[in-house]
Amino acid sequence: MPRDRRNQAVAAALSKRIRLLTRLEKAFYGAIIVTAITMAVSLVYLQSRNQEVKQQITDLTSQINEAETELNNAKQEVNELSRADRVKQIAGEAGLSIQNDNIQKVDDQ
Repeated sequence: MPRDRRNQAVAAALSKRIRLLTRLEKAFYGAIIVTAITMAVSLVYLQSRNQEVKQQITDLTSQINEAETELNNAKQEVNELSRADRVKQIAGEAGLSIQNDNIQKVDDQ
């Protein structure tokens, strides 16, 4: 029986303390709960936004790589088309005379 009395006394003291929370304490605990919920929602939002930005970066990197490949292909084509024998062939087809001293290759920077 003494044990039951002790449990009842503890329960009564706890319920009395809970009832005795001041408005300020209730507001403080409520603010903590609201802050925790807000932070959890914000964290989920920021993580999803971060994932979206990472996806955009991946897409842009892919587009840059494709553009670099196209640029390299174009440079290679320019080099092939500006070979000396190719220039001589086109000049000959156009009826132009070829003077080897005047043939120069101009490089793009």
